[in-house]
Amino acid sequence: MSDNSEKPTETPGESPGENPAEKSGENPAETSGEPPRETPQEASAEKPGAAAAASGSASEPPSGPPAKTAVADGPSSGDPASGDDVTGRLEGASKARVFSVLAVIVLFSEVVPLQYSMVSTAVQKVGQDFPTAGDNVSWMIIILGLVGGATTPILGKLADLVGKKLVLMASSIAFLAGSLICALTESWAVFLIGRGLQATAFAMAAIAAGLIRDLMPRKYVPLAIGVIATGFGVSALASPFLTGWLTDHWSWRSIFWFLTIYILVLIPIFWIVVPETKLKVKQNLDWLGSVLVGAGAALALVYLSNGQQWGWGEFTAYIYLIGGVALLVLFYWWELRAPEPIMDPKLLRTPRVSIVLAIGLFSNMIIGVQAYAVAYMAQIDKEVVDNGVVQGFAAQSGVSADALRQVLVFDGDLGYALGFSLMALAVHITAWQAIPGMFTGPAAGEWGKRRGLREPYLWAMILMTATMVMYALWHGTWVQLLLISIVFGIAFGMYYGAANNLIVEAVPQEQQGIGASMLGLTQSFGSAVGTAILTAIVSAHPYQVIAPSQTGGPPTTVDVTQVYTDEGWTLVFWAMAAAGLVSVVLAFVMRAGRTPATGGTLH
Repeated sequence: MSDNSEKPTETPGESPGENPAEKSGENPAETSGEPPRETPQEASAEKPGAAAAASGSASEPPSGPPAKTAVADGPSSGDPASGDDVTGRLEGASKARVFSVLAVIVLFSEVVPLQYSMVSTAVQKVGQDFPTAGDNVSWMIIILGLVGGATTPILGKLADLVGKKLVLMASSIAFLAGSLICALTESWAVFLIGRGLQATAFAMAAIAAGLIRDLMPRKYVPLAIGVIATGFGVSALASPFLTGWLTDHWSWRSIFWFLTIYILVLIPIFWIVVPETKLKVKQNLDWLGSVLVGAGAALALVYLSNGQQWGWGEFTAYIYLIGGVALLVLFYWWELRAPEPIMDPKLLRTPRVSIVLAIGLFSNMIIGVQAYAVAYMAQIDKEVVDNGVVQGFAAQSGVSADALRQVLVFDGDLGYALGFSLMALAVHITAWQAIPGMFTGPAAGEWGKRRGLREPYLWAMILMTATMVMYALWHGTWVQLLLISIVFGIAFGMYYGAANNLIVEAVPQEQQGIGASMLGLTQSFGSAVGTAILTAIVSAHPYQVIAPSQTGGPPTTVDVTQVYTDEGWTLVFWAMAAAGLVSVVLAFVMRAGRTPATGGTLH
């Protein structure tokens, strides 16, 4: 076995792993007039121990524990110029082999956005079968961020230690079990357990990005990362029609049966076609750090999800937030002192990583809310809601429905309600939103390869923020929702194509799994925070019915369960526009991504 622990040669005056061009603000391609060339040493620049803590500043001294040695789980080719063999990169493979591996990885990891897009559009339908859930029906989405946030760092780090393919397989089996539970259960609590098991698969997208970095030839990495960000259209384009067809012919449970069959078919194909990365890090798993970050994120989310119901200032509620923040602070303190931290704290606070993570938080607040809100609003049918309320009062009071229609008064504007079925939603809105993202994801990778990833990243944030403003102003017709959603689809693909590539560029290979997982953590946390904010706002703006008292007393006002006024949804979109503005500012000032993407050769 070749010695892969040898430290790279450093240029005097440079911190290990620095990108000199980025430090000086120069683009090497622009300086020389030629695209940057890879030397044999750069081609094998999987440099274990190089710049695990690079900050991009020559004046900042290295600190923190040294990176652990990454070893190849197999023999080297013996060719000095083929050091990429340390990861098992398919440099000498045929295009058919390369793209078949890529296709299977993408289809396998696409189960994550697939289940999200299918279930988020069916929340209103699922809620009808679990009336006891009330306003907490949004927990079927929130729990994904809670459990996904708690498990993603652990699974990401395990992928670096024991192998990315192996951890992907374990995650897929947990997802399979969760899908079966959701398809079969009649209990809301058990249903949430199934969703929690599905949430463990959130790490799959992050780990798959690291596997692509390890296996794909360098020249294909930015494009391949862009492809995995938006998939082949199964989740984006096909899922709206699948969801509509399944729920129109059967029920929402058929969604989970489909997910069960999908992953069952792909598990053996993935195992046979995709090789395991040779890169494995000799390091013990930091269990304490993993528990602290997972528990801290979970407690904070519990507060955000239930604050409206419990009372934001109530001590019994506030203690969850205090506990969550305390555990996250303790996590950072521990990582500074841990002999083998789950992720180098210096790397976490490096702007090229920390800013990407921060944008991931705010942007996914928007992404989570958009997927939830547009589908939920479009499926509300005012006539059906009003008739249901009247029939309910008639059953309770013994008064005829026709008589009650004369005396019941409905309070609240439902001008947004389109009364769409899930199939109509797909045909009129969601399918058209998906199409541009299928192209802009890979395009963002290629754009970054030529001009730098910051440009598509910034434009994605600008467009995403603009769509929130447009949703707030115009959401009364399906044409308005369609046009705005198309713009959102463009931004969605650009964001994911750029964000995942920025992490590949910023994180050394031996921390690629945990690096991508930290992005996944902040993204899933952001989605859950956004959904929790949505729940808090719309719960304060319920659609109501006013019924006269039969005894001559004051009228009774009753909230209509799981139906909210136009004002509530409008405020949600304005709140997300504010989150988007923060992302725009961060993307504008960030220094990373201003030089052409290299597929990870900076580390």
